[in-house]
Amino acid sequence: MGDIISFKDSLVITVFSMSVVFLGLVVLAVLISVLKSIGGEKKVEEIKKSPVPIKPKENVVENITTTNDEELVAVIAAAVASSLGVNVPEVNIKSIRRIPQTSPAWAAASRQEQIYGKLQ
Repeated sequence: MGDIISFKDSLVITVFSMSVVFLGLVVLAVLISVLKSIGGEKKVEEIKKSPVPIKPKENVVENITTTNDEELVAVIAAAVASSLGVNVPEVNIKSIRRIPQTSPAWAAASRQEQIYGKLQ
């Protein structure tokens, strides 16, 4: 416990430790490149085998814009009642208006990606 390590010994220990860490990193890099090459070939084949591109439906925009306002109010009332822990008839909605987005578009896109990632 009282052994004194000389400067030369400390340099040897430092160089040995750094070489072990560097060697470990090289091994990890090789393993990652091998796994990437194994996994990458399958993905490329799956992409090449994909069927003809799907054409979007023309009625999709019409369906989104023609939603029933009463259904929207009912859904919002149910969400508010659920968060407050009360019955739906106790919730009185006077008006509904969209709040303008103040955050940048990239922040909103990031939030949507996180939400969709958790749902899948």
